[in-house]
Amino acid sequence: MDDLGFYLGLPLFGAVTIVVSTIVLYLAITTLLSHAGQRLYASPSSLDLAVVTVLGAIVGRSILGQVPTLSGGLLALATLLVVEGVAGRVRRSDRMVARRRHRAVAVMVAGQVQRHELTRLGLDESGLWTELRAAGVRSPQEVAVAVVEPDGRFTVLRRG
Repeated sequence: MDDLGFYLGLPLFGAVTIVVSTIVLYLAITTLLSHAGQRLYASPSSLDLAVVTVLGAIVGRSILGQVPTLSGGLLALATLLVVEGVAGRVRRSDRMVARRRHRAVAVMVAGQVQRHELTRLGLDESGLWTELRAAGVRSPQEVAVAVVEPDGRFTVLRRG
């Protein structure tokens, strides 16, 4: 019975540690994804998926500490939801909307690939062509503009 109490219980120091580590790791992961997120969402490769999976495992394990408990997991989950709610309000504030870092980027204009933009986003031409084929484009001349949206999705507008 003592083992059950150990895995369900959570001393005050452990609770504070979970809250602090959750907030710090949330800030670290959001900073990391704000720099690499557009590329990861635009055309995730197998390696990108593996890196994100390992990253999630490391963050989850780091948040829960040496001995994961049910109450520790619930506290970490509640802390994540609160921090995400606060961050969402900050992101939607007028000042942050004006300073928004990621904007839609044109990676193909009038049938011409903008290689410097692809390189800046960490994408390659093969990923662009995959998205163009998915949009039903058969030749570059059909494309008026292809854009990578802030969330990493591609938008393709055809000529005419």
